[in-house]
Amino acid sequence: MPVETWLTPITLSIGFLGATLIGISKTGVPGVGLFSCLLMISAFRGHEMFASGAVVPLLILGDLAAVKLYRKDCDPALLKKLCPPVAIGLLLGGFVLCFVRNEQFKLTVGILATSILAFEFARKQLGWTRISTSAPFRIGCGMLAGLTTVLGNVAGAVSAAYFSSQNLDKRKFMGTNAVFFFLVNVSKIPLLFAVTRVKTALGYEADDAQIMNAATFLITLIFAPGIALGGYLGRQFYKIIPEKVFVPFILAINFITAIYIVVSAVV
Repeated sequence: MPVETWLTPITLSIGFLGATLIGISKTGVPGVGLFSCLLMISAFRGHEMFASGAVVPLLILGDLAAVKLYRKDCDPALLKKLCPPVAIGLLLGGFVLCFVRNEQFKLTVGILATSILAFEFARKQLGWTRISTSAPFRIGCGMLAGLTTVLGNVAGAVSAAYFSSQNLDKRKFMGTNAVFFFLVNVSKIPLLFAVTRVKTALGYEADDAQIMNAATFLITLIFAPGIALGGYLGRQFYKIIPEKVFVPFILAINFITAIYIVVSAVV
């Protein structure tokens, strides 16, 4: 079915709101990133796999704005340590995605996101400070980030948990988060095209196989104004959110949204 037939007034409205929230999440409130991706998926009900791929170029547009604003505050040493496990997670996510259908992927990523956020909450409450600097914790978070970003663009929950464990201040958090997701999302473009070709070759139906194709970038053009609006609003929110509540606020929003993903996938 041509993508143009999916673009009903309701779909366009929900999609524009989702794109606006993506812009907000990239430039000011990373915690709404999960919810924005969920909205975009909801806008294309029945075509969730395609929607998850269509979100990626929109995320990159938001990433570009975030990198422009916050790149000077990035912690390159932290990113350098994360790159190898994230790369492994991306490849693992691509492999898993080759065999996942529409009705399965939302529940899977919801459980993963909820689990990592619950672990971070427990870590803080129990005072497990050594874990945050251990290699297994870094490798585990990196691999989970790569896996969950490919499966459903929900690595924001993992990155929020990991970056908060590194005690980054507000500016360092935004700068490191911006560069991290720009690199990750750009890397996903060729990977998702490859997965689409593999699933098509394996004989999956279009709704399960078409994750990224030429129509993906039509969606990008349609909803790009929402990214621009959200980018402006996010910057304003960033200026007014107090430093001491910034990271806890982001973790709380991510946790609530992750639970909602699980519930919506089951109900």
